[in-house]
Amino acid sequence: METLGPYGPVQVGPFRVLAVLGQGGMGRVLLGVSPDGRTAAVKQVHAEFADDDGFRVRFRREVEASRRVSGAYTAAVIAADPEAGTPWLASQFVPGPALNEALAAAGVLPEEAVRRLAAGLAQALLDVHGAGLIHRDLKPSNVLLAEDGVRVIDFGIARAAEGQDTKLTRTGAMIGSPGYMSPEQVEGRELTPASDVFSLGATLAVACTGRPAFTGESLPRILFNVLHAEPELSGVPEGLRPLVVACLAKDPAARPTPQQVLAAVGRIAPSTRPWPEAVHGLLAAQRAEVARLLGAAAPAGGAPAPTVATAVAPTDPQATPVRRRGRGRRIALAVGAVVLALAGLAGGLVATGVVNLDSVFPEPVPTPGNVPLSQVQDRYARVVPSCADAAKVTAPPEFSKPWGNPGTFETTDRDGKLPEQGCEWNTRSGDQIQVDWEVFPTVPGGRTGAERAKEHYEALYMGGHTRDSGITFAEEAFWLPSKYLDESNCVLYVRDVNLYVFVAVKGTTYPRGRCETMTRMLGESAVKLARTVSANGPSPQGTATAPVFPQ
Repeated sequence: METLGPYGPVQVGPFRVLAVLGQGGMGRVLLGVSPDGRTAAVKQVHAEFADDDGFRVRFRREVEASRRVSGAYTAAVIAADPEAGTPWLASQFVPGPALNEALAAAGVLPEEAVRRLAAGLAQALLDVHGAGLIHRDLKPSNVLLAEDGVRVIDFGIARAAEGQDTKLTRTGAMIGSPGYMSPEQVEGRELTPASDVFSLGATLAVACTGRPAFTGESLPRILFNVLHAEPELSGVPEGLRPLVVACLAKDPAARPTPQQVLAAVGRIAPSTRPWPEAVHGLLAAQRAEVARLLGAAAPAGGAPAPTVATAVAPTDPQATPVRRRGRGRRIALAVGAVVLALAGLAGGLVATGVVNLDSVFPEPVPTPGNVPLSQVQDRYARVVPSCADAAKVTAPPEFSKPWGNPGTFETTDRDGKLPEQGCEWNTRSGDQIQVDWEVFPTVPGGRTGAERAKEHYEALYMGGHTRDSGITFAEEAFWLPSKYLDESNCVLYVRDVNLYVFVAVKGTTYPRGRCETMTRMLGESAVKLARTVSANGPSPQGTATAPVFPQ
């Protein structure tokens, strides 16, 4: 949480603003107070988007969608002004941590709490679908554990269930959060309410286990697993497993309806403390912090609160409010009604994302000789290094020998199969290196390997946001921005003609600011190894083994 200053409270519409709850690329969410004293979560877009007609259209849709949904399991819209100079939307502020925050702070939920969660989510979807909408982005960060039960928030990408205007952006764009998107949403097909039920199942899985049912080292891998892999459900209680499995069916017709989810969960016993005590501890801390802010917010001498225009320097419309240290520990307040729709990947990436997997972006650096990708011949044969070969990758001596699954895994893009191999190095202290290789062969009569590799490489590239690496050992590479990193300290994506290499480094020994040099060295060594294997073939892998640490 961030209090506002140095100019004191600001005003958005009729709401006096006390603190910043969260902010991102598209805007910020503020804690506000209405003239009658009610608290509200006020979503305000950044000023530079106010002149973007397309953005205003999307914001109006969000307002309309949010107003159409009302019920005990969602947060009501109080007011909105999409036509304001800086558009805003205010919703009921509901204290309570988001599910992902609760899981991080208190651990996985017990079975009875997950049943209560399932019932609340199903009832919320009945409200959403009853309004003729599909939520499209149900996930842990959009689920609040309020004192009296569940709240589902953020209808920023909800669309009409009738199927009208289902494409928010250009053809090929995907809207949602990887790992929680249904297979039909990944493929860009027309959605039905069953898509939200898939997301419900994925949310229940992480509540039971603390980890997503579909994971991967990169966005394309996560999406591939959603489409083709079975969910990882070890740790889901036996009493809940059949329900979660049914919700995660690949076929939308095989999934239960929200009403059937309610029936499967059964009757939930009433309780004044529905969540584990650690979650109620988070709730109490949030209420105390809100009370402190409200107590300090009364204007002195009846002086009016300054407007937004005077609250930040007019020469910098994006100026970040000055931080003030609050008394006691800093409490991260739940947004309550609306979570920012952030540009880029939200999920696990962060919040709501627009992911383009069907368009090859213009190349920041042309291929050698300025030859179009459609005319570039493959440089790498259809083989990848084994983890036995990976021992030749230059890694610090404290790391184990590389290990991984024997043989070569075959993944699939829209043109067919291609070889892939991933290997891992570890240290006794828990540091980790991961390197993946994928070689994209040219399809006879179809796309070249360079085109296929470029498309894969661009999946997480965001023009104007992604930091190019400046490497010289391959055609191009970029660093995954730090705000999208989870456990990894450095993540580097590399493309060289029809080869794609992924390198990740994590652990306390190599923090950000120190891991970059080693990651770049690993990437260069991995590309050189791929060239050798392309010419000579891979070494026998043998069998998968546990890491062997230096003595």
